[in-house]
Amino acid sequence: MRNIILTLLALAVSLSCMAQAHIYRGNSTYSSNILYTFDGKYIYKGNSHYTNDILYTFNGRELYKGRSTYSANVVLTHDGKHIYKGRSTYSSNIIYTLDGSFPAIFLALLL
Repeated sequence: MRNIILTLLALAVSLSCMAQAHIYRGNSTYSSNILYTFDGKYIYKGNSHYTNDILYTFNGRELYKGRSTYSANVVLTHDGKHIYKGRSTYSSNIIYTLDGSFPAIFLALLL
């Protein structure tokens, strides 16, 4: 589950300026193989845009579980250089440190 969350955060951070993006299963771009859809704010299950299918909410800094933006539901925080567990920005909660221009695809590979 943690790997999925970090992959989704990498997608959200790298594509936050784009209108819509998808993660597909395997070597496919068929809509039936869409695992996740990101619309710039919400990460949905599959090829959905229904509120019931929202897995995470991204505000440019924090990734929240579900549709919530309540601080208790923060899964990860991104400050431009570090990815932290939860809402914390304490050094003891750093999961990853990013240096320079770091393409999200490499973060996905580390997972």
